[in-house]
Amino acid sequence: MGFFKKSGLINNSLWGLVSTILQTLFLSLFFVIVSRHYPIKDFSNFLIANTVYQLIVGFSSMGLGHWFIREYGQEKQESSELVYRFIKIQTLLGIVFYVINIGLTFVIYSNEQIRLLSFILGTNIIFDNLIYALKNLNIAQFQQRKSAVIMAVDGFLRLLAGCVLFLWPVSLIYLSVLLVAVRLFTVNLFIYIGTGGAIKIGTLLKFKITLPDLKKNVFANWRFILIVGSSIIFWRSATIIISKYLTAVDVANYEVSYKIFSMFTIVAVVASTTVYPKFVKLIHAKNTHAVQGFYQLVFLGYTIFAVTSFAFIQSFSDTIIPFIFGQKFALASGCMQQMFLTLLVFPTVLLQANVIVAKNMERIDMILNFIVLLINLFSSLIGLHFYKSLSVINYSIFGAFAIFHIMQSVVLIRLKVGTVKNSALFYVLILAFVFSYKYLGTLFHPVLVFTLFLVVGVAPLLYVLWKKIQLYLNTTRNLPG
Repeated sequence: MGFFKKSGLINNSLWGLVSTILQTLFLSLFFVIVSRHYPIKDFSNFLIANTVYQLIVGFSSMGLGHWFIREYGQEKQESSELVYRFIKIQTLLGIVFYVINIGLTFVIYSNEQIRLLSFILGTNIIFDNLIYALKNLNIAQFQQRKSAVIMAVDGFLRLLAGCVLFLWPVSLIYLSVLLVAVRLFTVNLFIYIGTGGAIKIGTLLKFKITLPDLKKNVFANWRFILIVGSSIIFWRSATIIISKYLTAVDVANYEVSYKIFSMFTIVAVVASTTVYPKFVKLIHAKNTHAVQGFYQLVFLGYTIFAVTSFAFIQSFSDTIIPFIFGQKFALASGCMQQMFLTLLVFPTVLLQANVIVAKNMERIDMILNFIVLLINLFSSLIGLHFYKSLSVINYSIFGAFAIFHIMQSVVLIRLKVGTVKNSALFYVLILAFVFSYKYLGTLFHPVLVFTLFLVVGVAPLLYVLWKKIQLYLNTTRNLPG
C-alpha cells in the first residue's frame, strides 16, 4: 500500500468520507427535525428558498476550484499570490451572486415568506464561497483532514440549531438567522484553524483584484462554471420546476427523497475531490499507463458502490422513509427508488469528468454538460405538460445522466483512457442488473434478495477489485507520478 500512502489518496479519502458521513448525518437529523416541526406548506417554502440559494451557490464559485487545484499542482506561479487571489475573487463573486439570489427569488416567487427566507439564507452564498476557496486550498495541499473536521463541526452546530425547536418553537425566519450565524462561525474556523494561520485577514482585505486578474482567472476559465454548475442545476432546478407545476406535497416528497439520495452521492463526491488531484499529477507526469490503470480501478470501485446503494434502496425504501420522516412522507418511497436509478451512473460520471478536465479539456466537458442540461430541462418541462408526476422529473434526470455518461465514454475512448469493450460491458451489465433485481424483488422478500446480491454479486466484485489493486501497484511501483 506504499503508493497510496505516498499519494495521500486513502488517507484523504477516509478523512473526507468520515467527515462527510458525520456532516450528512447531522444535517439529515436537522432536516428531519424541521420536517416534523413545521406544517408541510411552511416546510415547502423553506425548501424552496433553500433551493434557490443552493442553485445560485452552485454558480457563485464559477467552478474555479478545479482550475485552482490544477494551477497549484503544476506550480506555475508563486503559491501565496495564487491563494490570496483565488480567495479574494471568491469573496467578490459571493457578494455579486448574493444580489443575484435576491433578484431571482423576487422574479420567480411572490410569496413573502419565501422572499424573506431567501434574503436571509442567501447570505450564506458569501460565506460558502470563502469556505469553498479554503477547502480547495486544503485539497490542493492534500490536507483534507482539516476541512473534514471543520465541516463535521459545522454540521453538528446546525443540528444544535435545529434542536432549539425542542425548547422554543421559533419561526423559520429566526431559525434561518441562526443557521447563517453558524456558517459565519465556520468561516472563522477555516481562516484561523483550517489554514493554520497562513491566511491573514488584513492581507486578504488589502489584496487588490484588477480587471486583468478577473479576465485571466475568471473570464478565461468561465467553462468551469457550467461544468460544476450543471450538476447543481440538475437537482436544484427540479425543485423549482416542481414548485411551479406540482403541489407543496410533491416538493416535500422530492426533497425528502433527495436528502437520502445526497447522503449516497456525497460519498462519490468526496472520493472525486481526492481522485482529481491524483489524475492531474499522473497526467502532468505523462504517465499514460498509470492513468489508464488508476481510471479502471476507480471505475470498478465506484460501480460496486453504485449498484450496492441502488439495491439497498430498492429493498428498504418503504421502511426507511416512514421511519425517518414519518408516515406523512410515505409516498416519497417510490420517488426515491426512481431517483436512485441515476446513482448507477453518477459516480462514474464524476470520474470521467475528472479525467477530461485533468487533461485540460474542460471545453469538451462544458459542451457535454450544456447538452445534457438542455435535454433534462426540456424533457422535464415537456413531460410535465402531459403528465403531472414526480416520475417525469426523476426519469428525465436519469436519462440525461445516462446520455452524459455515454458521451463521456466516447471522449475517453478517443483519448485511449477507456475502451469500447469495457464501456459496452458496463452498460449491458447495468441494464441486466436493474431488470434482474427488480424482477427478483417481486418474487422474494427484499431482505433475501439484498442478501443474495451481497453474496453472489458484491463479494466477488470486491475480490476482483482487490486483485486489480495489487496488480496496479506492482506494475506502477517504479513509474513517475
